[in-house]
Amino acid sequence: MPALVVSDALLAAIVAASAALVVAYLNSIVAEQFRRHRDRKALAAALAGELSSYQPALPMLRDVLQKTIEAVDTHNRENVIFRPFEKPKDFVFETAVEKIGLLGPKLVEDTIYVYGNMNGFRVAFGLISVHYKEMSDTELRARSLSCLQALERAEERGIPLVSALKRVAGT
Repeated sequence: MPALVVSDALLAAIVAASAALVVAYLNSIVAEQFRRHRDRKALAAALAGELSSYQPALPMLRDVLQKTIEAVDTHNRENVIFRPFEKPKDFVFETAVEKIGLLGPKLVEDTIYVYGNMNGFRVAFGLISVHYKEMSDTELRARSLSCLQALERAEERGIPLVSALKRVAGT
């Protein structure tokens, strides 16, 4: 059987092509890692900004709800007035939800928890603002208390979440 003879030029071409493929593959991996790192930082900064923007309203909302509970408890419900409101949208969260996995499991869990409690608050507060006149004292007090509890849960986990998101973002 004749021996297969490979010329030096052909061997050099095979080695060069193999090296080029390896470099291209490694380059795409590094580029993807950099893109994911950049996207993670941008997402963290955007979510931190959105969540931070809600924090100044918390004392006002808490005060309204506590006064509502107090009015019910002291039989001064006629002093309770709500205006209908449009449920706010979380534009950053809603548009970036498919990329949230970039944050890692703990930040994802905390983010979903905080936004879930904010949504629960908004739904309950929306019901109160539209139907408070039709509600019994017991129902109005219970819904107001539920709103307060949702706000407290969101704030309790949201404040450290914003700090963690800012650390990820490098801000």
